[in-house]
Amino acid sequence: MKRLTYILPAAALASLLSSCATCKIQPPPTVIGTSKEGAAKVAAKALPTSIADAEVSGNYKNVVNETFATVNQDDVAFYLLLQAYECESSHHRQAAANGILQVAREELARRHGGSTTAVATHPETLTSTEQRVLRTSPLKEEIATKIAEPKSQ
Repeated sequence: MKRLTYILPAAALASLLSSCATCKIQPPPTVIGTSKEGAAKVAAKALPTSIADAEVSGNYKNVVNETFATVNQDDVAFYLLLQAYECESSHHRQAAANGILQVAREELARRHGGSTTAVATHPETLTSTEQRVLRTSPLKEEIATKIAEPKSQ
């Protein structure tokens, strides 16, 4: 019985780690062939493992901060985090998905002097800060569409 209490959490963690790896997070086509491609690929490759680690603690702040720091291009980092959000949603881990999306949007606002409370006010549309940051980004429409998609509960 004592052995079972050690095996069950380990099996659950292994399942969690392997299930997140089934989604392929990729850099957007806009960075392919540019000097930013390498950083975007590194961040994309690290995201599934980082998210699985964060799911254990429920803390996505480090995952989001590392992604923004690694990519050093806010629209691309935000795009990658939205792919992670979609991955978690597709695996019916809505709490994880919502956590990633919320922290990513708050970090984008914080980095650009925007209000983090605006994210709660506009859960399915871009906030004014997001619109300003993404104004010239070729990813703006795709990001806006991903945020506006209905979330399954």
